Amino acid sequence: MIFLHIRTRFADAFFPRLSEWVAAAVICGCAWMLAVNKDLMASAPKPFQLMLDVATQPTWAKVCLFLGAARLIILFINGAWRRSPHARSMMATLSCFLWMQIVLSFSATLGLSVVGFAGFLVMDFLNIIRAARDARTVDDAYAGSRIGGPL
Repeated sequence: MIFLHIRTRFADAFFPRLSEWVAAAVICGCAWMLAVNKDLMASAPKPFQLMLDVATQPTWAKVCLFLGAARLIILFINGAWRRSPHARSMMATLSCFLWMQIVLSFSATLGLSVVGFAGFLVMDFLNIIRAARDARTVDDAYAGSRIGGPL
């Protein structure tokens, strides 16, 4: 059923959720960059100092991989599972913690990275609101169908 839903509804759901897809792809890209470039954080310790205080580079790579992959999976099954808007909202919230960590870490350099990652932070704040609105719509429809119809 999920695969049939993905096949028939993917195109309809892709563009309205484009910012979520972009955020998930960027997080996966960060995971790839942190995994491939083993000395990325060590070669520029000042911008990454706050992140290195929290965890090592391999740990950050794993966190980004898990977060990005989980987000992509949830976006693929969006709509086929009643709780998928809730999961989208939760993943956007978790992504905000990552974006905030990156923004705070790069704020020491006051470079373009701060602006770019702050943009992802704001975008995911909006994604939380949009996914929560979708969750409310689904929950209201589900409640209405259980009670005998909408009020």
